[in-house]
Amino acid sequence: MTQISRRTFGKLVLCAGALAPMGYVRNGWAQGKEIQIGIWGGSQGEFVKKNIIPAFEKDFGAKVTAEEGFTLANVGKMRATKANPKFSVMFIDDVAIPVCKAEGLIEPLPADDMPALAKLYPRFGFDGWGTALAISVASMFNNTSITPPDSYAELWKPEFAGKLKLVSPKNTPSVFFLIVAAAVKSGKPFAQAQYLVDDSFDKVAELKPNIMNLFDNGPQAANEVAQGQADIGLLELSKYIYPYTAKGAPVTMSFPKEGSFAGNNCQVLVKGGPNRDLAVAFMNRMLEPAVQKAFSEYAYTAPPVSGIEFSPETLKYIAYPVEEMDKRGLFTPDWDYINARRSGWTEKLNGIFAV
Repeated sequence: MTQISRRTFGKLVLCAGALAPMGYVRNGWAQGKEIQIGIWGGSQGEFVKKNIIPAFEKDFGAKVTAEEGFTLANVGKMRATKANPKFSVMFIDDVAIPVCKAEGLIEPLPADDMPALAKLYPRFGFDGWGTALAISVASMFNNTSITPPDSYAELWKPEFAGKLKLVSPKNTPSVFFLIVAAAVKSGKPFAQAQYLVDDSFDKVAELKPNIMNLFDNGPQAANEVAQGQADIGLLELSKYIYPYTAKGAPVTMSFPKEGSFAGNNCQVLVKGGPNRDLAVAFMNRMLEPAVQKAFSEYAYTAPPVSGIEFSPETLKYIAYPVEEMDKRGLFTPDWDYINARRSGWTEKLNGIFAV
């Protein structure tokens, strides 16, 4: 991490209003309005609540109430209040955007009212139905005392018997693991292998002797690998691993030649949500350079917008700019295809690993 403290990051964000377009600072139309948003839990959520929201409220004279939750829970909240929306903005992962769109829970973003979209990388715009806010890299993580394999295929070798931790089928990175298994079996890149998962569960089962246990909690798994309880974990998001790396723990990410995956934390505009104009202004604020820089440095995630400068120390932990993402083979799956099959895949994974 950089030498700047998290308290300093907060102060930087408090200055974000000074960098915002004049039309979005101290607007009379926003005075006294209120929106409720659904955000992530954990350290990312705490940063939003303690730094980004207070600065926004000060600049707009408005109130933002945040409720924490994970992606599936946040989608459930939108479903439960669809007839009478309670939330105006919701933070979810990209996996859920197609579902929310199909169910009429969200609406397209009004690009003309969001000037910060001008610097958004197109791949993180989801055809206008939301934006990414923070991009992590999903890949292997390993104890630094070992040399990680150059290829995922090596993980199936007997030398790794009982030395691997595998992400739980309940977590989204389990889909990434299934794509890896399909790629190893077929020899095809992730973009093609994702459509071969149904024919690759025999390859998944072959890895069972090498799996020590499954994990639900990424930070806990990172700590256990750092302590030498396992050699390698697969697969997990870098935002859960690099905080330990930055503190000097003997655990880090590794990137096999087949590539890695993009873990996209996103925001969407709830259809029919209260005070839509204030909601749009908040979503725009989340993308502004000063906010994105501070948030990225705090959370060990890459911003979805161009033109932000980071120190060399910070760039050790994030895949940025977009050319660096491409260099690491950062792949985003076809969630429309996968969502239609994921429950069946999860059931098969549970059967193999007796969860």
